[in-house]
Amino acid sequence: MDTEASDRTGFELTQRRMFALVALVVGAIIVEGTSLLPSFVGHIMFFMSDQVNVIQGNWTLVALNIGVFGAFAIPLAAGFRWRVNWQSASLGVYGAFIVSLFVEMYGVPLTFYISSAAVPGSAGLGSTGGQTALFTFEFLGQPMALTFWKSVGAAMIILGTIIIAVGWATLYRTDDELVTSGLYRYSRHPQYLGFLLFLGGWFVHWPSLLTMAMFPVLTYFYYRLSKVEEREVMEQMNNKEAYQNYIESTPRFL
Repeated sequence: MDTEASDRTGFELTQRRMFALVALVVGAIIVEGTSLLPSFVGHIMFFMSDQVNVIQGNWTLVALNIGVFGAFAIPLAAGFRWRVNWQSASLGVYGAFIVSLFVEMYGVPLTFYISSAAVPGSAGLGSTGGQTALFTFEFLGQPMALTFWKSVGAAMIILGTIIIAVGWATLYRTDDELVTSGLYRYSRHPQYLGFLLFLGGWFVHWPSLLTMAMFPVLTYFYYRLSKVEEREVMEQMNNKEAYQNYIESTPRFL
C-alpha cells in the first residue's frame, strides 16, 4: 500500500485545519494585543540570567521525577499498541531529556551556569522578569512557586498527560484491529500529540538552554516515529483498505 497518501493528507486544508488556522490567527492577535509574547521572552531571558533561584542537590526530587515521568515511555517502548517496538533512538532521546531536565532542575543546574554568564542580570521584564509567584506550596519539604508562565507550562503538562492517558484507555479497552473512536476520531496519534504537549509544557515551564535545544529534536523524533509506525502497522493490518481510509480522513496529530 502506498504510504505517500499519508504524507499528502498531512498538508490537506480540511475544515478542521481551517478552523485551527483561524484560531491560530485569532490567538496571535490576542497575544500581540495583550503583550504575552514579550512577556514570554522576558520569562526566557529571566531564566537564563543570574536572577533565577534554582534548587540544587535535592536528589530525592531528581529520582522521583525521573521515575514518574520516565514511566510514561514504558507502554510505547514495549510496543503495547501494535506490537511495534518504539525506536531505540526515540526512546534514548526522551530518556536523555527527562534525566537531564530533572538533574538540572533539582540537582546540578549546569546550563544555568553557562547562560547566566552571557545574559545580563537585568534581563527580563522589570526587576523581577515577570516572575511574581501566583501559587506557592511545599513538596517533600521543598518550597515551590509557580509564576504565570510556569503555571501555563504546568497546565500544558497536565493536558498532555490527560491526552496520553485517555488515548491509552481507548486503545486497551478494545480488541478491535483498528481503533477510530474517542481521541482517535480526531487524531491518528493522540498519544504522541499528548507527549508533544507534555514536552512543550516543560519548555514553557523551564525554558533553559537544555529544553530549548531538545524540544525540537524530540518533536522531529515523534513525527518520524509516527510515519514509521504507520508503515509497519499497514503491513500487519488485515483490512488495509480501512486503515488507508482512516489515514486519508484523519489528521496525523491535529
